Amino acid sequence: MPLRSNGEELRRRRELRGLTATEFAKRAGYTLTHVSQVELGNSNAGPRYLLAAAKILDCDIQEITDGSMPIRPRTGSRATAGAV
Repeated sequence: MPLRSNGEELRRRRELRGLTATEFAKRAGYTLTHVSQVELGNSNAGPRYLLAAAKILDCDIQEITDGSMPIRPRTGSRATAGAV
């Protein structure tokens, strides 16, 4: 079952970090339109988006999703090995 992103929580954490949606989109590698649609709950973020968001927002993926699957982005040289 795919994870369901929590747009309200993504926006709240982004704003707490002092990032505009445009800045977040650029850092995450997505369009502003996509970021806006995810934050509004009109679109579900995919695994790559959630990994990028968790890294930028320094949180666990479960904190920005429905919380059903605890995953923390990896760091270091093996960061992409086994990533979803």
